[in-house]
Amino acid sequence: MNHRSNRVLGITVATLVGLVGCGSNKPASESRSTAMPAYVAAYRAGYTVGKAVYDSSGKGAAVHETVWGGCTRRALRAGSAAEVDRGAWVQGCLNGVANAPEQIPTGPVTERTPDAKLLEQFRTWARAKGEGQQVDHTRALMAVQLTEHDYDVEISTDYPAGSGKSESETLAHSFVEWWDGDHGRDGIARNILILGADGKKLTAQRI
Repeated sequence: MNHRSNRVLGITVATLVGLVGCGSNKPASESRSTAMPAYVAAYRAGYTVGKAVYDSSGKGAAVHETVWGGCTRRALRAGSAAEVDRGAWVQGCLNGVANAPEQIPTGPVTERTPDAKLLEQFRTWARAKGEGQQVDHTRALMAVQLTEHDYDVEISTDYPAGSGKSESETLAHSFVEWWDGDHGRDGIARNILILGADGKKLTAQRI
């Protein structure tokens, strides 16, 4: 084979390699640009559940799920589909039970606000009641806004993963006993969640 043939062959191989390289990069780029945001996935999962409730129960379902916090409490049973953005899931559920068109949020919905004062009030009450050992494990309290009016309360503890189940249930029960409605916050508190040291839910209870 002469030098000219070698040069032509080299150009052809280089071109093919370049084309293969371009082909392998395109899907990865497209997958990154078309990946569904977590809050959109949460909203759609909630909407599916809400629409199923509407289809089975009719218009009356919207009243129960909205006024009585049904969607807010359903989110706690929805697992990982809701936990990525519980507020977005609830918003989707509420649209679904109202048989309204999807109204995809433009960003994350859940808003968490620390409330050290509220936690200290609870600790003071619990210690006066002789339950100081329980609240000694509490580390932070967050008000978790899910809708314009509804929020959950999350208490972080130092309980290690895989343990502290009975302790967390007792702590949640004590909080519900102490809670008197809203403690000066706007809106309605629906649930108390106790989180372990790893940030994962150990138990949840209605308020």
